[in-house]
Amino acid sequence: MPQILRTGLGRKFSCTQKSGLLSTPYSSQASSNNFSKLISIRRTSAALDPTTNSASVVTPPQCDSKTDRKPHANFTPLNSSAVSKGRGIRGPTYGPSGKSHPGHVLSSEASGSVPSSARLNPVQEARRLLLRKLKLEYGRVRGTSFSPRRQSLHRSRNIGFDRVFCGPKLRKIKRDYLIIHEPYRSAISEREEEEETLNVGQPLVRRTTHSSQRRGKRIKALEGYHKMRSYVQFLTTPTADTPGTTLLLHFDNKRYLFGNISEGTQRACVQRKISLAKIEDIFLTGKVDWHSTGGILGMILTLADVIGTQQASLDENEKGKDKKKDKKESEETRKLRLHGARNLTHLLATARRFIFRKGMPVEVDEIREPSVGEKIENDISLPTWSDENIRVWSMPISPRPSLQSTRKRSHDEISDMGVTSGGTCSANGTTESPEEREDREDQLRKGVVAHMFDSDWRLDALNTVKLADVRLPAAIFIRNEQGRIEKYNGPLPGAGEVVPDIEVLVRNPWPGAAIEVLPPTEPSLFVISYIIKNHPQRGKFNPAEALRLGVKKGAAFRELTMGHSITTEQGSVVTPDMVMAPGKEGGGFAVVEVPDKSYIDPLLDRAEWTSKEVMNGVGSIVWICGKGVLNDKRLKAFVSNNGLENIFSSSDLSPNNLALESPATAAIRLHLLDSVRFPVPVHSNSTITEVGITGTKARVGNQINLEPAFGLEDKGVVGYLDTARVIKEMSPEILVLAAEARKKVEDSAYVAKLDQLQRDIPSIDAEVTTLGTGSALPSKYRNVSATLLRVPGHGNYLFDCGENTLGQLKRVFGSELPEILQDLKVIWISHLHADHHLGTAAVIRAWDRETSRDSDQRSKRLTVASDHGMLKWLEEYSSIEDYGYSRVEPLYMGHVNNFHETFSTAQTTQLGLASIQACHVSHCHNALAVVFNFPNGFKVAYSGDCRPSQDFARIGRGATLLIHEATFDDELQGDAIAKKHSTTSEALDIGRRMGARRILLTHFSQRYQKIPVMDDRDGKDQVAIVAFDYMKCKLGDFAKLAEFRPALLKLYEEKEE
Repeated sequence: MPQILRTGLGRKFSCTQKSGLLSTPYSSQASSNNFSKLISIRRTSAALDPTTNSASVVTPPQCDSKTDRKPHANFTPLNSSAVSKGRGIRGPTYGPSGKSHPGHVLSSEASGSVPSSARLNPVQEARRLLLRKLKLEYGRVRGTSFSPRRQSLHRSRNIGFDRVFCGPKLRKIKRDYLIIHEPYRSAISEREEEEETLNVGQPLVRRTTHSSQRRGKRIKALEGYHKMRSYVQFLTTPTADTPGTTLLLHFDNKRYLFGNISEGTQRACVQRKISLAKIEDIFLTGKVDWHSTGGILGMILTLADVIGTQQASLDENEKGKDKKKDKKESEETRKLRLHGARNLTHLLATARRFIFRKGMPVEVDEIREPSVGEKIENDISLPTWSDENIRVWSMPISPRPSLQSTRKRSHDEISDMGVTSGGTCSANGTTESPEEREDREDQLRKGVVAHMFDSDWRLDALNTVKLADVRLPAAIFIRNEQGRIEKYNGPLPGAGEVVPDIEVLVRNPWPGAAIEVLPPTEPSLFVISYIIKNHPQRGKFNPAEALRLGVKKGAAFRELTMGHSITTEQGSVVTPDMVMAPGKEGGGFAVVEVPDKSYIDPLLDRAEWTSKEVMNGVGSIVWICGKGVLNDKRLKAFVSNNGLENIFSSSDLSPNNLALESPATAAIRLHLLDSVRFPVPVHSNSTITEVGITGTKARVGNQINLEPAFGLEDKGVVGYLDTARVIKEMSPEILVLAAEARKKVEDSAYVAKLDQLQRDIPSIDAEVTTLGTGSALPSKYRNVSATLLRVPGHGNYLFDCGENTLGQLKRVFGSELPEILQDLKVIWISHLHADHHLGTAAVIRAWDRETSRDSDQRSKRLTVASDHGMLKWLEEYSSIEDYGYSRVEPLYMGHVNNFHETFSTAQTTQLGLASIQACHVSHCHNALAVVFNFPNGFKVAYSGDCRPSQDFARIGRGATLLIHEATFDDELQGDAIAKKHSTTSEALDIGRRMGARRILLTHFSQRYQKIPVMDDRDGKDQVAIVAFDYMKCKLGDFAKLAEFRPALLKLYEEKEE
């Protein structure tokens, strides 16, 4: 029988139906249920209305006797009067706005009474249900978080089937289903209803209510004028640490980010002590590609955690206060709004397998380019977005000549993505236009994103299923004879054993992760730039003139000052301009991104540059330019004649200075201890004095004052790191300890003894470079996880690849980086936590570009080995940007190969490896530890994040090198257990059980910057050392580095945070 399935694509049902279509609210604040919950639906007879292609209800629901399925416990049948009046389907509503969101899901699973010929595909099934008589009815779902008011049932129109299509494939749900989408035109009309309107004497104001209005605060800007101090600050300029340009727009009540959110941006915020607590809007310039938006996923996670911490603090402070006030405060939910180019929603949706946060709705405002042949008649004087502080004009720009692809997606391609079946026809045979299809696919993406950040999914919710139906991997539980839940340890489905016919308990994945595939997309060449202006400031009120015109003091004065006309007792109308001096236009600036010269003409031809309404008050243009753009004559002429302050940020201008002073200072201090193992990060402070264009070169700390008066400031510019001062401030006591260690390791007798002990170690000259040694998120001193292993004669291997791993590679190797990339053979990703893989796309892109330059290397392929979820993410992201995925060789480590991949002779020659073996470890879903086996007997074991694992100790037995996480000190073992990490002693114990010859401890908690306590080696030739960012150490030098331990302990004893 048909069922409406609650999925990440469906939300609460709306009482405001458009074109006879049942849809759901746009508001991402609506709570939602997980995939397993069903809304009861029963099919009976109905009368087809040929004019509306809808089914009018004529009979009450009936149960299917064959399947013996009963209505849901909360099932609410239609009363007979409603049926006779043809009211159709009724359902719960959400909120006062009545907005619609991508529709609820309609299953096409047929009951036993349906002929087999009707089950050919979901679209045919839906058509058959229409041609026959159909009646759908549903009731409320158990366990929802609706308030009683929102659970009330209301009338709705009949369901139309012109926007009913097959849904994408779902995890753990095998049956086909349909999705009822919001009508294309009604979606457009709803968006138009939200457009800003111009009130006489007032700024442009949205009709939507701002969060601060919900808090009961009076917003003067929305009443007409703006006086708050505001300024723009440069957070980043292009360097290896921060590839993009990021601006912070500062108001007392709110912050905004403009420009690129590249990898390293959030780490720069930590370095600059920039609070993210007041950021609610991020405006991304340029295209949606990894260079411009590679840091947005990590930034969202950090913002979500900040907001969650704030909310927890507020909840704690509000305890014991008035309940009514508490209820009002609890209804307020912070949102994050992202504004950017096409594919921004798709980018977020690709992260659904590893990003899940509650309580921070994310809204995406994709600024779309006009369709081919579409005529634009918008009034450019009206901004595209506005709030109580600013007005924003977005400028989508395409390159010239146009490079837009006219390729049409084939039927097979679309079907493979799991989006449609039988072409782009709806359930009643209506053919979609390209615009309708694009809107429908965008609704699907938005539904996924909504569930990623505002779902009521619970980790502790267990669902009952048959053991044979469980999809592995999954944690399986059963109830014992006493009714208590315990872990199931019997035969598993798919393992070749007969499984008992019993019901078990499993957790469903969070809603977004259940979507197997997304609608297809393709790279977009359109870039976005912005013009931003404050609201205007009112003129001075003239009370004497008001009194002369017959206006009484008090409320009438206030109305006039707020921009409202009033009528005097004598009947005359007094307008604000009659009693107020002329106002002042709000200050503003523009942020313009020009990736290459093909964008210059379309940019300079924009009508905004010649519009007085737009440009009045704008005092500066910030140019974010690609290589070679600044030398263009057209741009130089425009800059010379625009009469504005022009500020340029480009890799052609910015030196590769050390943008993150804290880790650089730490690296220099370590270099003073041991210059062989601790190199100084590669950098350059050389500046280009001749820019060839009139303007100011952007520097971190530059400030553009907008209000109360426009002006540029450079007093806050961050200077280059004074390395001489760092050296001068080094403690003499530490230097003495380092000198003693250096003298010892250089002694010929010591070297001879060490060589004798290590003579049996294979690949003794293999070198480990620790690019990121911190956990969770980038910090001042440690970047997130990444370790490079260089094995001469075999190749280079990267274990995990956290955010800005490419920047760390540039800092360590400098001009040697091309050689490093050319010899890169395998990237291993241990699990899907963002701190372990968000740098992968950038490294693959750099590898692809480097190896594509030489015709002899273009046939190379880069192996990426990991779990299915990581490999699918790389594949999905490749539809947004051609970053070299076509040359990636994905290697899935799982049940398919029993977590053990043995390579052929040809593969061993290509990869330098004999085999890769992995095992599950206790940390998160599908977390893996791995062992790389080389043909010469060299064996490397890498833990990733985990609790101590017996399986890992088993497959790593006899390892030459163990790289193991040691997130917590031994005294924090409780934290390690709770967060599923290891302590120092636990990591060392795994090394002892393996018999590992060399142990490298890494992945330290970011809360402290010190050397963990380690026991002695008991005289065994087993050397353990601690990792630092930028450290390079050969296997044969582990023992030498261990001799510097007294100096390292002294160096970091006062550095704990």
